[in-house]
Amino acid sequence: MKQGPIPQHVAFIMDGNRRFARKNHVVTSGGHRAGFHKLTDVLEWCNDLGIKHVSVFAFAINNFKRSTDEVTALMALARDKLRVLAEKSDLVKKHGLRIRVAGSKDMLPEDVRESITFAEESTKDNTGMTLNVCFPYSATDEISTAIRTLVEDVDSGKLMVADVSEKSLEERLHIPGPELDILVRTSGEIRFSNYMLWQSSKMAYLKFVNAYWPEFSLWHMLSILVSWQLSHDLIKQRKAQRRDVSVGSGASAVVSDSDT
Repeated sequence: MKQGPIPQHVAFIMDGNRRFARKNHVVTSGGHRAGFHKLTDVLEWCNDLGIKHVSVFAFAINNFKRSTDEVTALMALARDKLRVLAEKSDLVKKHGLRIRVAGSKDMLPEDVRESITFAEESTKDNTGMTLNVCFPYSATDEISTAIRTLVEDVDSGKLMVADVSEKSLEERLHIPGPELDILVRTSGEIRFSNYMLWQSSKMAYLKFVNAYWPEFSLWHMLSILVSWQLSHDLIKQRKAQRRDVSVGSGASAVVSDSDT
């Protein structure tokens, strides 16, 4: 596996926790807890494989529309597990995991924001793998926030109008880089759900897995990496073509299994 290229940035839409709970006749919160345990497994696999950046879709902004009980349980899970991950995880203690939370954090309860601050501050100087926890997040909010910040920076004189560019907008995204190599969605659904739309447009390799997130296995992970490695030359070629053509030329923006 490590004889070939290794992706530097992999993102996961961790879908299917609730359906996993129903399938196994447990309460919804039990499915979300199983999802957190799977996340720790996946982070360990990614670390062992040499992947330097992992982004996960933990909570969408529109998830606030779910039942009060479920949202309350998810907030408590995030509050507690972020601290556990930052304080007790071997990924942090032994491997120097850095934790970042990306999204509209002002929408969260104060106790959750306190856990986020603790996790980010206590790991900010770590030099191992970076984990971007998207919570609460939507790609449209990320892009519109970046545009507003860009306008404010021009108005304040921090940025010249002549310097406004694709790069300057990307630098103001919640997740500014590095470029996304692979986007994985579990549960069998074939859609982006408003996740990392800008980043995915830069020739990300898309993989939709027909398994609920808690069922995602090392075999799934290795299979995806092998498929990406086999597509790597094509992806490099298309990225080069994209750099050579104007926006809107019709060049394909993403690569999936059907392209290989």
